[in-house]
Amino acid sequence: MKALNLAHRLILFLESIWIAVASVALFAVMVIVFCDVGMRYFFNSPLAWSYDLISLYLMVALFFLSLSSTQANNHHVRVDIIFRHVAPHARHVMELIGYILTAVVMIGIVYQGSIKFWGNFQAGDVVAGAIPWPTWATVVFIPLGVGLLLLRLVFGTFSLATALATRSTIAVGITEITHDEEDI
Repeated sequence: MKALNLAHRLILFLESIWIAVASVALFAVMVIVFCDVGMRYFFNSPLAWSYDLISLYLMVALFFLSLSSTQANNHHVRVDIIFRHVAPHARHVMELIGYILTAVVMIGIVYQGSIKFWGNFQAGDVVAGAIPWPTWATVVFIPLGVGLLLLRLVFGTFSLATALATRSTIAVGITEITHDEEDI
């Protein structure tokens, strides 16, 4: 149990860093779009680099770096028609199966993303255009974001397995889903 708590604190720490970077990316998108619109309409001179920076880097960072935190807070979309009507033990079993299956897919994504990143980095690949944006700087967010999600899933798998083994209704670091009457 002590190891699970330590792992949970480490994952929460990394998630807070990833979310901080994603928040900065979101703020940068807002500032760049504001400046681009202002430059376009007041001076008829838009920022030529804004679209590429936002679409190639900032939105990618925003998406991938927020995956694990979204999982930690149970904010990913899921169908829970049956899930909310079963006992906690059955919920843990269902979640455990989902975590394992999702982790298997995420292993493949981390692996392929890492290969793509390293290949682009070694080759010095850039996007063709007015500004030669390096492609590796975009691809690096895939193994970083999905890698932390994978850690979250592995942690969740062990936490749920521990809860099942000890017949506990609470799994360490797993946010229980609650529904208001309006949601039902």
